[in-house]
Amino acid sequence: MDEEAVTLPELVKNEIDEFEHQISEYRNGKISEVKFQKIRLQLGVYAQRQEGVQMQRIKIPYGKLSSVQLRKLADISDKYASGFFHLTTRQDVQLYYVNLETVPNMMRELASVGITTREACGNTVRNVTASPITGASPTETFDVTPYAEAFKEFMLRNPICQNMGRKFKVCFESNPDVDNAGVRIHDLGFRSRIREEDGRRGFQVYVGGGLGASPSLGHLWTEFMPVEEMIPFSASVVRVFDRYGERKVRMKARMKFLVRKLGFEKFREIVEEERASLEVDPSWNDYLKEIDQEQEASKLNGHSFSEAADWIEDDSNFQEWRQKNVFPAGAEGYSIVNVRVLLGDVPSDTARALADMIDTFADGSIRITIQQNLVIRWVPDQALGLLYAELKKNGVSGSGADTFEDITACPGADTCRLGITSAKGLATKLTSMMDNGLGKYKETLGNLRIKISGCPNACAQHVSSNIGFQGASITKEGRSVPAEMLFLGGGLYGDDTRLAFPVTKIPTRNAPKVVQRLLEIYEREKEDGEHFDLTMKRLGAKYIKEAVSDFNEIPSYEEDPNFYTDWGYEEEKFAVQQGVRGECAGVTVEEKIPVFSNAEKRLEQAQALFLHGDYEACISELYLACSDSAHVPLYTKLVDPFTPEQTIWEFENLIVRTGETDQKWFDVTRKLSDYRDGEASASKAIEFLEVAKSFYSACEKVQEQLTA
Repeated sequence: MDEEAVTLPELVKNEIDEFEHQISEYRNGKISEVKFQKIRLQLGVYAQRQEGVQMQRIKIPYGKLSSVQLRKLADISDKYASGFFHLTTRQDVQLYYVNLETVPNMMRELASVGITTREACGNTVRNVTASPITGASPTETFDVTPYAEAFKEFMLRNPICQNMGRKFKVCFESNPDVDNAGVRIHDLGFRSRIREEDGRRGFQVYVGGGLGASPSLGHLWTEFMPVEEMIPFSASVVRVFDRYGERKVRMKARMKFLVRKLGFEKFREIVEEERASLEVDPSWNDYLKEIDQEQEASKLNGHSFSEAADWIEDDSNFQEWRQKNVFPAGAEGYSIVNVRVLLGDVPSDTARALADMIDTFADGSIRITIQQNLVIRWVPDQALGLLYAELKKNGVSGSGADTFEDITACPGADTCRLGITSAKGLATKLTSMMDNGLGKYKETLGNLRIKISGCPNACAQHVSSNIGFQGASITKEGRSVPAEMLFLGGGLYGDDTRLAFPVTKIPTRNAPKVVQRLLEIYEREKEDGEHFDLTMKRLGAKYIKEAVSDFNEIPSYEEDPNFYTDWGYEEEKFAVQQGVRGECAGVTVEEKIPVFSNAEKRLEQAQALFLHGDYEACISELYLACSDSAHVPLYTKLVDPFTPEQTIWEFENLIVRTGETDQKWFDVTRKLSDYRDGEASASKAIEFLEVAKSFYSACEKVQEQLTA
């Protein structure tokens, strides 16, 4: 254990210590594979495609990293992983080839600088994302950072979101005229608003969006929700999703499917009812008292900058970089710099160099974008040349961040168990073509985006891209051929966000040629000023499919064996991995079925403790008896909580509040906690004993109804 670990908060320390113990129990066969999967996913530990090693997902709320945190990520990349970390489209960081036994110490080191992996995976509220330029943009309504932080703090370890049917994603956008967050592709999307009549802060809110194999755009909930209603509203939505969301059919368990099933108006009605009945703790909004309403550029504590080397101002690459990667910040004399990160992979040495740069030239922080790049804010204009020189020295001075030449790709079949094709391999090939075949389009199609996902789960968000590819497979004469499903016409445009439409499946080897053909079609067929998306939509899938049909041809293996290999894997035979399940959906229940006899034994033990006068232990045992009682019907509903507290909460939310048991248990979470907490006494113990017996009977009746 590192010495740093002794400074960890007690809750965090205990959590990591417990996980270390659970790893040992799992290795010794005392915890099953299914149960351990539930445990580790909750802490961001995800099985990798390669056996025996893990992918570690690390939450970076709204993508913000300090220089200290950036250096720590570099250190743990070297110490525990493969010497680099990967930036995701959800502003997370991922490490690869991690040994399970080393994970607890890695978590301790991360926690020592305020980074957690808690709820990075699993059926929880995932990393909260936000525009990377919020707080520094000259055109934003207001900085959404403190609101995203408050949302994160409210949901982290909150019982209401630990055992949902599937994951839940949230974003915050601060600009009225651009969409750097994707407000309509999230379960909840918040965009900052100020009400004209009174200057009050609030949010435009979208609900029920999501990508994946069956994408949906979020529905507009309101044009203005006061900021103090954001957390109570979000809690209501999460509670409703937890209560009514699908649990049996895992691929239909996201909230977008619940909205489709109920219809948006019915869903809205249920949420409004929940909101009206929700008991709001005033402390939920304590964070609002601390928000500084004035935006102010960060001060650089007297840093002075010498003139940049003479060559910089005359360097054409610097001029191009400044034109494409540098934007004005919200205070005169400062700029925002977008650092292009090839394929989202940051080598540890590069991360350390970037940490030095943001300490020297900025405010000591950096932010991850959903395009897998990094943004440095509050760079003094006189330091841009010096910063560029440092970026160039460290190999990250490429121009065109967030443009046509900057391709987004998920890890795909390189490391992901669900990956079909190598998204990075195809992205590397297309990137190489930006200096020749595709180079002529860089200026005219600067804002066009290409995104590549290795499977239908859309981790690269390809269905919200102008040109999107989704990994697939084609069979030719008994052999598997790597392929891509082509999508066109998507984009993140705030209220006008569009989902790409599917066109045709093509061999992966022909994907670069298809991109070339599509751009030729656009140049030839576009009307005056017509955007690429609109041209593609006007021409239609049938026309485009025919226009690229010659690229559907697959030569025989004897004619061209290269066609049967993936980009970047030319020496390997392509094959879709069989019999391996991905973990994106997560498991909901372990194989060990809870039974009422567990609760009966605890009730008997509690009575014995009462007779011996040990009232504190008696009350504790009664609480656990109630939890064991509730666990049985919950398991029948495919809900398998991690802790007794979560079990009682889920019983209240999924069974009491749906009218499946006596409404005297309506506030059972608080009632049972009141018995457990506080000073123990004989009268309190005897009263709790009768309550626990009654609760046991209620759970039995619910179970009878569920299994009838």
